[in-house]
Amino acid sequence: MNKTTKTLALLFTAGLVLAGCGQKQDSTATTQAQAKAETTTAAPTTATPTTAAPTTVAQAKTDMPADAKKTVLEASDEAVKATMTLYYKDDVLLKQESVTTYIVSKMEGENPLETLKKSSASNEERLKEFIGKGFEFKTDYKDDVFTITYSFDYTKIDMKKLKETIPGLNLRDDNTLGYSQFKEALINGGYKEKQ
Repeated sequence: MNKTTKTLALLFTAGLVLAGCGQKQDSTATTQAQAKAETTTAAPTTATPTTAAPTTVAQAKTDMPADAKKTVLEASDEAVKATMTLYYKDDVLLKQESVTTYIVSKMEGENPLETLKKSSASNEERLKEFIGKGFEFKTDYKDDVFTITYSFDYTKIDMKKLKETIPGLNLRDDNTLGYSQFKEALINGGYKEKQ
């Protein structure tokens, strides 16, 4: 599998579902799982962008406790750039925001735009019951750039239901996600902390 395809699979999967939910996996396993999922997952045929707007960083600050801390992590190559913002207090992950941009013409593989649309639609469909209830998701395609923006507000989302939807979700006994474990999974997946 070429580098761009691996990065696409890694960033999209790690950011949205696996690392984003606190699982620990190495990047090879994550990449292989996403590559397989992209070829076998049935996705809705709709390709129109969603209308739900993600929570912005400015809004998130007002929603988070005054003493919440913020970490920004990034991962990129020539075709993909992902920025993940984490809000936490003590070692509890409160919120995760992600913006990933893909320069479609720089991506290898057969019809990368369609692959992005199908993967996005599949993930949105799987998490649709959480939209407006702690999860926001939006896609956009303009001028050769496909953008996926999403946020999980773990202070609002029903974590037990989320665990049913994502069985590998690594919840602690108090139904929270550990910030340090979450961050470690992202770093192991190729993200670097932005200074």
